[in-house]
Amino acid sequence: MGVGVNRIGTIGYNGSKAALNMLTVHLAYELQGSSIKVNSANPGFTKTDLNNNTGVETVQDGALAATRLALLDDAGPTGGSFSKEGPEPW
Repeated sequence: MGVGVNRIGTIGYNGSKAALNMLTVHLAYELQGSSIKVNSANPGFTKTDLNNNTGVETVQDGALAATRLALLDDAGPTGGSFSKEGPEPW
């Protein structure tokens, strides 16, 4: 088997994550100078029906990043990705 062949099942997730990162940065750039902030929130591996409740985060913990981003003031960040711990590297 070639390198990475056993990981082909994650190609859709990886591609969509890259597209989300690109869209976040692009929209933040296009809206610079306005009061609109564009960020992405990572809820982590949250227990939901989608994963048969096998996640390790509670729904409340999974909502923390999105809630913080929704409450940003004008001085808040834009163009980033955030989890409940804070900024995430891409």
